[in-house]
Amino acid sequence: MSYSPILRSRTARNSLASTFSTKSDSTHLSRTLSKLLDRFDLFEHLDPEEAVKQQQDLLEKYNQILASQKEPSIIPDEDSIVKSIYDHLKQDTQTSEKAFQFAHLHNKLSSSRRLEKRWSVLYLILLLNNLPPENQQRESTKTSGTQSPISIHTSGLPNIEQDMDHLRPFKHYEMHVNNLSRYAKKKANFQFSDTTDPPAIQLAKVKAAYKRNVSESDILRDLVFVFQGINGQYIKADPSTDEYFIDKQFLHLSNPTEQLVYRLTETGWLYGRVRKFVEENIDSSRIGLVGQSLCAAIQDELTAYYKLIAIIEAQVEKQLVQRNPVMNEQSLTLKRLLVWMEDANSKMKLISMLVDACQGQKGGGLVSALHNYTKHGDPFIKGFITNMLQVVSKPFYDMLQRWVYEGELDDPYEEFFVACDFAVSEEVLWQHKYSIRENMLPSFLSKESAQKIFSIGKSLNFIRYSCHDSMDQYDIPTHTRDKFKYGEIQAVERAIDTIYLDTSKSLLDLLKIKYKLMDHLRALKRYLLLGQGDFIQYLMDVLGVKLDKPATTLFRHNLTGVLETTIRSSNAQYDEPEILNRLDVRLLEIQKNDLGWDVFTLDYHVDAPINTVINPSAMVRYLQVFNFLWRLKRVEYTLSASWRQWGKVSREFSQLPDVSQDLHQAQMTIQRMIHFIYQLQHYVLFEVLECSWEKLENDIEHRCIDLDSIIESHTNYLNEITEKGFLSGLKEKMLAERLNEIFDCILQYKIMLDRLYEHACQEAARQSDDANTSEENESLNKIRRDHEDIEGAFTMQVLQFLDMLKSYHDEDLRSLSTRLDYNNFYFLNNK
Repeated sequence: MSYSPILRSRTARNSLASTFSTKSDSTHLSRTLSKLLDRFDLFEHLDPEEAVKQQQDLLEKYNQILASQKEPSIIPDEDSIVKSIYDHLKQDTQTSEKAFQFAHLHNKLSSSRRLEKRWSVLYLILLLNNLPPENQQRESTKTSGTQSPISIHTSGLPNIEQDMDHLRPFKHYEMHVNNLSRYAKKKANFQFSDTTDPPAIQLAKVKAAYKRNVSESDILRDLVFVFQGINGQYIKADPSTDEYFIDKQFLHLSNPTEQLVYRLTETGWLYGRVRKFVEENIDSSRIGLVGQSLCAAIQDELTAYYKLIAIIEAQVEKQLVQRNPVMNEQSLTLKRLLVWMEDANSKMKLISMLVDACQGQKGGGLVSALHNYTKHGDPFIKGFITNMLQVVSKPFYDMLQRWVYEGELDDPYEEFFVACDFAVSEEVLWQHKYSIRENMLPSFLSKESAQKIFSIGKSLNFIRYSCHDSMDQYDIPTHTRDKFKYGEIQAVERAIDTIYLDTSKSLLDLLKIKYKLMDHLRALKRYLLLGQGDFIQYLMDVLGVKLDKPATTLFRHNLTGVLETTIRSSNAQYDEPEILNRLDVRLLEIQKNDLGWDVFTLDYHVDAPINTVINPSAMVRYLQVFNFLWRLKRVEYTLSASWRQWGKVSREFSQLPDVSQDLHQAQMTIQRMIHFIYQLQHYVLFEVLECSWEKLENDIEHRCIDLDSIIESHTNYLNEITEKGFLSGLKEKMLAERLNEIFDCILQYKIMLDRLYEHACQEAARQSDDANTSEENESLNKIRRDHEDIEGAFTMQVLQFLDMLKSYHDEDLRSLSTRLDYNNFYFLNNK
């Protein structure tokens, strides 16, 4: 072995000279070389005089070499030197551990900028690596005798290979050689073991020896397979535990390396889960269009992942082709692979997490599940999921666009938060055809925006199918279509607000102008709520006699003729024909002993689209109010007729001593009953109906902005008049029952008055007789008892009614109580 090759290169000479000093002082150079030679202890086996002589010779020669200006005899190729060291380490130790360690150290050395002439140092290490063991050195030295330790090559330069054979190895090299791994020692033992062992033992020993021949590139190749979900030669998947394991029959790694390999296999395990999800769902209708978009987005990520794996595989194959690859900063190692796979592993973890979160989800629910992860504080996670959501949510936004711009529900897999029941007829389209699926409502949409979206689509369909109108004439803005995508939540909400207001206004204008919604509501108020006074009074006058008869004697066609006569005889004739043609007469179901008053009712026919506001349930309540008011009007009509009748005959019968007092008492009772009925009628017709109507009219004209708000206002209107009109609620129904009992008392009193009138007429006819018969006296006494009973029952019922009114906190009802007993008559009577 010789140092000559080191010094043949001008670059090497300059590098070595520069480490000594920047000066050209030969004395300083000689002193430095002398110290260097002393470190090697090259002459300790010689006599002192011979040692000094040899050292002087070496100093002269090295000074000459350093001062030489010859061209270099070797090329400063760092890569070639590294490759030679790597090959030597791998061949010498029969394992790749030292080679891997050297490659790692060389990477660190390459990253340092302090050393400019790395190739020189590496070449020196290569030469020193070829030194023989110490015992060989000593033998070589002994055989050399007094021969100079350095011989001159034929070219005049020292021959390193010969001259340095006797040099002792450095201490750290000794430690390196002696510190063989236990696996190398096992191999040595195997090589000299007895070949007469049983075949099984020999096979085990062969496998044990084979373990140590696996290179790092072989492990990398296995990991490339694992990254693609494929079992490698040494790293395989265990289906029973769903984990990767290292086959230790053929591969044994140190604990740190094994942990590194297992960390890398995590990416392959995650890839397998993700790929399985995609394969099972990419063409499945079970997860819908949004789920298929998720699969497509994951597939895009997997495509980028495949590109990375292809690059890694090419690098591994390149290293495998080179039987003894040189490890440099471009070489692929396990640690470098871990760095390369860091982003891919993070993405696979995220995708796997999203796959778990999306199990059993579809449509808006799936979008919500993904959106919830965008609230993460890590910018990488938030950005990755946001980008994925822009792809995944596209089918949802496509459905949203069609719904708000066209009213079409293109949702074959029921993923949108608006549901449609195709079995529902168009007559109840607004109320029952469409509904909201709460579980499909994305979490990034507010409830208010979702309700507006729901209303927009319903309005478009209502205009198209219920109003039989085209949306072409309405200016619905479409310039905001490009805003309907994930990440533009505020822009989407602003666009929804604009479309909502325009669509709702178009629908309300259509109902108010073309279909005259307010005219129909006014007609209901005038006719079914008895607001048209002359019409109701004339109807009472014409029908009064007929309705006093049993209900079985009434026929609808006869009553219809009376209705037409009443219309022509009142101001109702000036209403539009469209309104009057909807007014009709109905006979309710006839019960035993019912009179015509009990089964007669007015009716008003409504059709689409007005029946969306005035729906069948609303019409039932209108008829309920009409029946109450009609009964109240009947009592008022009866009392008015009785009052007029007794006003005429009171003077005629005042001279009858037997009945004069009875007649006076009857007039007082009639007056109290009329007062009660008039106050009650005023309360219902004005404080309930008129005030509620004014509020409804104001809401429809100024507050309602969509059809739902009109329906709500109309419903509130009906609720108010039925509650204040004693027709809804438990307490209100108790009041209504008490009122019906009062009405019955008044009607019975009317019958009793007719009997009293008949008796008075008979009494007037017998004024010439001197005495009354006992039968006549008995008849008068019975009338008096009935009068007293009915009057007492009436007073008691009114007192109970007043007590019930006092329990209400409503100011209108308390005011009614005050007006009914303005002079405390009932209160004093109760005492």
